[in-house]
Amino acid sequence: MSELKIKNFIIKDLKPIRKNFKNKNNKFSAQGYLDTKKVKIYEIFDFKQGNLREFISNHKQLSNFFPKVLVFNERFIVEEWVDGKTLKELNFTKSKIFPYEKNIRKIIELMWSIKYNQIVFDYFGYIHKRINMNNNFNLESIPIRVNHNDLTLDNIILTSKGLKIVDNEFLGCSTGWIFNIINSFLKEDMKNQYFIPIKTFAELWEIRKKWSSWV
Repeated sequence: MSELKIKNFIIKDLKPIRKNFKNKNNKFSAQGYLDTKKVKIYEIFDFKQGNLREFISNHKQLSNFFPKVLVFNERFIVEEWVDGKTLKELNFTKSKIFPYEKNIRKIIELMWSIKYNQIVFDYFGYIHKRINMNNNFNLESIPIRVNHNDLTLDNIILTSKGLKIVDNEFLGCSTGWIFNIINSFLKEDMKNQYFIPIKTFAELWEIRKKWSSWV
C-alpha cells in the first residue's frame, strides 16, 4: 500500500509508523504526505470521532494542544504530523516534569468543561469487548465528557510551540473520562469516584488492566 484517498484528497508515500500498518489495537496507522505536508493517518473506532476531532481542531483553546485535522471520513482521520520528542523520550526528572503535570491537568479539565452533545466512542464498552466480557455496570450516574482516554507520557510531545497531544485514536465523549487521571502519569486525586461507588471504580480498573495485558 502506497496511498489512500480520503474524500478528494490523496495521502501518498504511506509508511508504517512502527513495524507495520496495524497498531496494537489492530487499526490502520501510518505516516504519509498530503501534497508536501507530512501527516499522520489513522483508523478510528467510532465513525463520530472524525466530527469530534474536527470540533477540537477548531476549538479556540483546545486547538493549541492538538494537531490540526486536515481531512476525515467515517473510517480515517488525517492530521498534521507533529515533530518533537515525547515526555517519555525526554526522560524528565520529577522536578522537571512537574510544570507539565499542571498543564496536562488544565488540558484535561478544559476538555471536561466543553459542551459536546453527542456520545462518541464507548470506551468502557470497548475494553469489555476486547476481553470478551459484557459491560453490566450501571454507569448512568456518570456525566458525558470529552476525553482523550490515553494521556500517557508517550502521547504528549514537547514542541517549540508547547505541548501537543498525539495518538488520538481513543478520543471520545463518554463516561470514559473518569479514568483520564488514573490512565495518565498524573497522581489520582479520587475526585472522579464521586460519581460511582469506589468498589465499582476498582472493578472497572481491574478490567482495564486485564484489557491492557491482552493488547
